Amino acid sequence: MSGKFLPKHKLKLLIGCLAILAAIALLGWLTFRDYLTYVDDWLAQLGYWSIPAFLGIYVLATLVGLPAIFLFLAAGSLFGFNKGVFLVSLADTISASACYGLGRTVARKRIKRWLTQRPQFAQLDHAVAEKGWKIVFLTRLSPILPSNILNYGFSLTRIDFWHYIFFTWLGMLPVIGLYVYLGSVGTNLIKGEAHRGTMALSVVGILATIGVLIYTAKLTRQVLSSQFNSSKKN
Repeated sequence: MSGKFLPKHKLKLLIGCLAILAAIALLGWLTFRDYLTYVDDWLAQLGYWSIPAFLGIYVLATLVGLPAIFLFLAAGSLFGFNKGVFLVSLADTISASACYGLGRTVARKRIKRWLTQRPQFAQLDHAVAEKGWKIVFLTRLSPILPSNILNYGFSLTRIDFWHYIFFTWLGMLPVIGLYVYLGSVGTNLIKGEAHRGTMALSVVGILATIGVLIYTAKLTRQVLSSQFNSSKKN
């Protein structure tokens, strides 16, 4: 058999792997769709309490260190784009303030012991001392860096609270907008509520949004790397 073609055993292995991945993707799709339906129904039953419930869950999840990306997507799904961005931005600002307060008071020793085991924190502390709010803004702008870990990390630095909270809000706003948009558009696709024309535009929008996320993360990492290196030299 020519070298241009895969041997039979490798071809079977490849097909098997693709089949497993397709099954996992299908299962995840169906599970997520059922989950969205359940959450929609649950929040609909709460009525006016749906917003306080979402805010409370978001703040609690952030305080215990759970990833917030799923809550961004859920907000877009449950509340739509405009309302979702407002609520997530509000909840994220409250959470950032709470983490900062805990890190400066009752939980300071425990958080410091936990973060000092991570070499990245020493870089963050030094960079904030040199660059201040610029580091806060850039680290928030990167969708890859975990914001809840940064909340506690910044609480141990010398950053002023009002600089911290303002540039946290400002840096998180475009990230929140992108993920909430994905949640709002993706829900219509998952539930099959979009028409063909709308569905095509939605898919293009999702792909464009993912592209922006990847580009923003790459660009921000490059800028952060130069900022960290500059701080080390100083």
